[in-house]
Amino acid sequence: MSDGAMKVYGRLAMIIAALVVLVILDRLFTGPVAVVSGLSEVTLTQWVVGALCLAITVMLARVVKREVIHGWLERRSGKDVPPLIGSLVSGLVIFIGICLILAFVFQRDVTALVATGGASLMILGIALRDVMLALFTGILLNVEKPFRVGDQVRINDRLTGKVERITWRTTVLQTGANETVYVPNLQLSSAVILNQAQPDNRSKRSLELTIDYDTSVESAERILYAATLAAAGVTHVSPPTVFARKLTPDGVLYEVAFTIGNYGDGKKAEHAVIKSILQCMRDADIGIAFPKAGSITIEGRTRIANRSLDVFHLVQQVRLFRGLPQELCHRISGALIEHHFAAGATIVRAGERRHSLFIVGEGMAKRTASDREGASVEEQRFIATEFFGRKALFACQPHNATVTAETALLMYEFDRRAFGRLIAETPALIETFASALAHLAWRETYQHSADEEPPPDVIDRLINLYRGQIEANYGPRTEPVSLAAE
Repeated sequence: MSDGAMKVYGRLAMIIAALVVLVILDRLFTGPVAVVSGLSEVTLTQWVVGALCLAITVMLARVVKREVIHGWLERRSGKDVPPLIGSLVSGLVIFIGICLILAFVFQRDVTALVATGGASLMILGIALRDVMLALFTGILLNVEKPFRVGDQVRINDRLTGKVERITWRTTVLQTGANETVYVPNLQLSSAVILNQAQPDNRSKRSLELTIDYDTSVESAERILYAATLAAAGVTHVSPPTVFARKLTPDGVLYEVAFTIGNYGDGKKAEHAVIKSILQCMRDADIGIAFPKAGSITIEGRTRIANRSLDVFHLVQQVRLFRGLPQELCHRISGALIEHHFAAGATIVRAGERRHSLFIVGEGMAKRTASDREGASVEEQRFIATEFFGRKALFACQPHNATVTAETALLMYEFDRRAFGRLIAETPALIETFASALAHLAWRETYQHSADEEPPPDVIDRLINLYRGQIEANYGPRTEPVSLAAE
């Protein structure tokens, strides 16, 4: 036992021990004292037992105040309990002990005392109601710990902030606007508290947007899923989900939900996802629905029924074909072969001699290659309007990596036969495609924008390179390759 504990309990323990001895030696003590004092032995016995019970009560009050209130409770909460709490609790223990001593030791009626004490406590409670409720609520918050310092909480769906500190009367929050808010613990006792940091830091976010009826649900689902998954800087804990929620007069209402690893990145993640969705919808020539009349125009019906128009717009958005004449884009879109792949399906394998260019229409594809040790290393993801297989089509080389469907995928294939027919019908297209490939390679290699013009000597060298590849594989003397050979 420490010196402090000895000082607190030592003298009181000695008094209790002496009184216990007097109770045990009752007959040896009470007789002589009764003769000297003139009191009865029964009265003396009552006083000795009463003094012993009072000493035990005081000892118990000190134990409750020191070991429970200012000991266990402070260790449990990690904060100092106000001295008023300990004094009130110890005083209550002593009051109850005195009432019990009067009732059972001295056989007195304590009804009036209890009533007086109750009335006094009631008056005191009314006067200090808010203070006492706040203090006891603070005790409960510190013991139950529904949230801790550093947690992000939302109170009654109105106030959101990070817990800076918890006192016995107030909880201090730091809001996203860098404002400090003091919330009385009394209000927290009846509030609905959402702790975003429990059970962990993951946070599920959701966005809603309305898309016109002229876009099929399958197409919208693939585009939104791929756009969410491809959002830059967003770490997804689990795959996102896309649901068609409601049919509205303006279009179909979709809900896009995704889970991030840290709730603190919520705004940045939502910004990145919205940016990615808008970009993918723009590439796919799909717009957000806006209020419109209740009738569908002839042009609207034509667009709903004409799938080839969507393919033409897709071709125009592909980086390789941007800037090509519309007539040529129409010819390319008419030659594309449509494929549907389930998530996880293999599109091409590394080393496969399939001389085709693949364009992502909707969804997401993933290309993986093996390093020198043979381990799979993810290289790139492809979303709508992006393509792969450039060398396979124009240089007739095997695919250098395996490409699989990351999501349900709508894919368009521009194969060697279709490209060969275009060249055979219009040989001048060799120069057109060589120039397009050269400009694309220059921008990718040197990270230049489409508005910048490359140096003439550099671009001429690249054009000659790609012209030679195309002429070698698709020139007049090139024998057509059968499907079996490919």
